[in-house]
Amino acid sequence: MTNRKKTIKTILLILLIPLLLEVFFFNFRFWESLFFKHEVSFSTGKSSSEILLGNMDTAVRNIHVDFSDAATAPVIHILMTVSDEANTEYELTETEVIPEISESSYLRIFTDGKAKEIKLAFDPDEIPDARKINIGLNRIRPFNMHPGRLFFLLAVAVLIFIFRPGSAVYKMPLYPSEQKLSDRNKIYILSFAAAFVLFWLFIVLSFNVDIWPYYNAGHVEAIYNYQADAFLDGHINLNFDPPKYLSEMENPYDYNARFAMYQQTGEAFKLDFAFFNGQYFSYYGIVPTLLFYLPFIALTGIPLNNSIVVILMGTVFIAVSLMLLYKAAKRFYKDISLGLYFILSTVFIFGTGAFYCAQTPCVYSVAFITAIAFTVTALYFWLAASDKHFANSKAPLSKARLLLGAVLMGLAIGSRPVFGMYLFLAFPLFYQEIKEKLFFSRKGLANTACVILPLMAVGAGLLYFNKLRFGSFFDFGNTYNLSDMDLNHRDPGVERLWLGVFEYLFQPLQITGKFPYVASIFDYRNHATDYLGYMFFDPVYGGYFALCPVCLAIVFLRKCKAELKDMKSYYFAVCSLIFGLALLILDIEKTGVTLRYQMDFAMFTVMAALLVLTALFRMSRRSSYDKAFKILLTVVVLLTAVMVFNNLFIMLGDSKLRPLVLVNSRLYYSIKYLLFTLR
Repeated sequence: MTNRKKTIKTILLILLIPLLLEVFFFNFRFWESLFFKHEVSFSTGKSSSEILLGNMDTAVRNIHVDFSDAATAPVIHILMTVSDEANTEYELTETEVIPEISESSYLRIFTDGKAKEIKLAFDPDEIPDARKINIGLNRIRPFNMHPGRLFFLLAVAVLIFIFRPGSAVYKMPLYPSEQKLSDRNKIYILSFAAAFVLFWLFIVLSFNVDIWPYYNAGHVEAIYNYQADAFLDGHINLNFDPPKYLSEMENPYDYNARFAMYQQTGEAFKLDFAFFNGQYFSYYGIVPTLLFYLPFIALTGIPLNNSIVVILMGTVFIAVSLMLLYKAAKRFYKDISLGLYFILSTVFIFGTGAFYCAQTPCVYSVAFITAIAFTVTALYFWLAASDKHFANSKAPLSKARLLLGAVLMGLAIGSRPVFGMYLFLAFPLFYQEIKEKLFFSRKGLANTACVILPLMAVGAGLLYFNKLRFGSFFDFGNTYNLSDMDLNHRDPGVERLWLGVFEYLFQPLQITGKFPYVASIFDYRNHATDYLGYMFFDPVYGGYFALCPVCLAIVFLRKCKAELKDMKSYYFAVCSLIFGLALLILDIEKTGVTLRYQMDFAMFTVMAALLVLTALFRMSRRSSYDKAFKILLTVVVLLTAVMVFNNLFIMLGDSKLRPLVLVNSRLYYSIKYLLFTLR
């Protein structure tokens, strides 16, 4: 077969499969309804809040609920009670109808034999008068060809074709012989980056909420704006007066005691604000305030939406991640293909957990995505600082890049202080240069100063700000947080480490039979553990390795030791895992279990995993087993696909902070009725 005919066949196949899925799979209920017994007659009893279908004695396959003549809410919840040949008045699972989505108005039901009586009950707040609702049984469902769904299927088909293990993209070298990007590869990489950024933008905007209601309510969601307001007014404490009982309480950080005082006095306290010496402060990192919120408010006079910062820093994170992986691949794996570069870049971007910030663009995510973006950028400049020296051992390190990396790492620490742990990656990163006395020696004095002095300058500013707020250079104020737990008196407990390690790393996903088919293992209400002590839980959908199974590659670290040493990256991988474990323990002991805190140690873990994967690919290329590379590639591609799916699928979860069903119910139910066709 000629290349032209093969290309045409491939294009036709990519177009045909989504079309067949659209026509037959996603419209399965239409084809099924053609065989129903239609226009069933029945007697109807109606009230203002329910509809009774009685004296039927017939097989009922679907119920069409038409709200076109009724004043309705955006989402109508329905509770059905059915009597059939096997059961009397058994209650079905509550379902819903979205008047704007026609597919949702057809309720596919399954009775045991003929139905005798069916009752549909409605919430009076959603349906003022159920007597205006039109009901039909066993009707033919309309055939719905959705252009958006068809485009989505086409995009998935194209991605599967491009990144399938046998694709030609894995035969295209990232670097030509001259070790420079070709114009073709530049276009591919820019397109890949643009697609990631647009996807990030789509998700953030899907979960976006207006800052004004929070700002007017004195909510923590607007705390960066409140801090900017305070700075513009010439002081560092926030412009709110705490209730007097906080200063009078023996322990104002005891949530239950504090809440009891609120109920007694009627004076509300500010949740997640820092309370110190009778005043409110923000304990969040000051860098986002100084870089984004303060200039914006000073110029416009209005508060800045947190989603804007998440979009901006997410774009920086994605772009620099691709640059960092490009730089690392050029050093450690010169034979890498374009396709494998894309796969490993995807592993890194999702493996950091950063997409949580896109799915929850709130005040907490501002701190995380800002710290992550600055950390990745700092590592990029530090790695790039030794480019010339790596090629020629007599060439000097780039002092400008060392300095810029140090400044950016300082900004990461100023965004989220625990990211100061990433600073210590400088030691394994420059391990070879330290051995060559390019640091911490007389000839390396300038290099050492370029790293240490900017960090000292930024650090001095942060520590001085701590002194102004909380009276101590080394007090970042998190213990004064008026949260659900008292961090002042929280004792370290080895007993809860096993639970925290399991939940943060290994907890499997909880899959259910009801949309969105994934449920949180722990949330604000459900703390199902045998640990008899206080343990804080935010919604958790799965451990890190359940969400990112490809990162389990770290178990092969010892097997790849020789290869990693040849790559001069073994100690970097080991230190990454040690530093990540330290942050994991700190989070368990000082906070609890919450999905967003996975981002503290996730970058350490995914960097080690990527180095191990790179070593495995290099080893498989030299293996005497011809199929070793292809088998490894197949496993990595499949696990990467699972990782992407898992990290995106949990965004549908109902228990998460600001769930999609509340902030964008139209999109939530569109996904349900466009992509999941069980009803």
